[in-house]
Amino acid sequence: MVKMITDFEKFAAKLLNSDGEHKLKATGKEMYGLYKPDVVYETIDGVERTLQMVVPETKEDNQQKYPLLLWVQGSAWFKQDNYKRITVMSRLAQAGFVTGILQYRESSIAAFPAPVQDTKAGLRYLRAHAEEFKIDTNNVFILGDSSGGNTALLTAFTQDDGRLDSDLYRDYSAQVNAVVAFNPVINICIPEDFPTTPNAGQPDSPEGQEIGHLNTLENPEISAKVNVDTYVTADAQLPPTLVIHGTADTTVSCRQSILLYQKMLQMDKEIEFYLIEGAEHGDVAYYTDENLARVLEFIKKHIK
Repeated sequence: MVKMITDFEKFAAKLLNSDGEHKLKATGKEMYGLYKPDVVYETIDGVERTLQMVVPETKEDNQQKYPLLLWVQGSAWFKQDNYKRITVMSRLAQAGFVTGILQYRESSIAAFPAPVQDTKAGLRYLRAHAEEFKIDTNNVFILGDSSGGNTALLTAFTQDDGRLDSDLYRDYSAQVNAVVAFNPVINICIPEDFPTTPNAGQPDSPEGQEIGHLNTLENPEISAKVNVDTYVTADAQLPPTLVIHGTADTTVSCRQSILLYQKMLQMDKEIEFYLIEGAEHGDVAYYTDENLARVLEFIKKHIK
């Protein structure tokens, strides 16, 4: 028994004192994301809306503040799956960003502009709780896909100008540095751009329900408020915009994003635009390391 202990001590000492293949080094700069689920940011008419938060954690400096990336999940304005992109948000958190997924009131609860109002309330809530979530309030970004991309763009294009807004947390700003949208809905008055929606534009369509169960073409003044291109005018102060859309999207045609791209160029607004050849609606191609690196490159250009 004594010999076994002596042999072990020699073996352990050899390993501990070597610089060989068994040694790994901790730098203190390692980062991971701490998940904070179901953070209630508002309660309206008894209905709670929540945030899924992922906050960077490091050993080196627990007081550090990080830019915020707030994601709005697509859902055709129906109830969102707020956990669908948690792994994506965790990957982005490991890159040095506070990330969040915002739940807004779906169309069965509240019609437009509820999603944009809720998103602005969520941004303001996070600024009010910046210390808790380690947020650098000078660097806030909004992202989304599909109907969530529509909401993200409308939030970014109106910010604190009084349109599409509520009174929640108005002591704080809903300003963002830039906006990113994957396969977004841009204009709900072009039924042919939603080829797999058989009732496109009708009162019972996703977009019809979003404007209060109305026909989008028969109610152009209401529909125009949902249309992102409405807000792209020569005198509009719009943040830098990144739009990415798959060419094989049969849910929301890439022509929607091309429409926005063209108008942004015509109005001399800052926009980056990419088509992913062969990508379908919500395709995994949006969430590859390569594409997320492209998104982070865009975001980092607009960090103050």
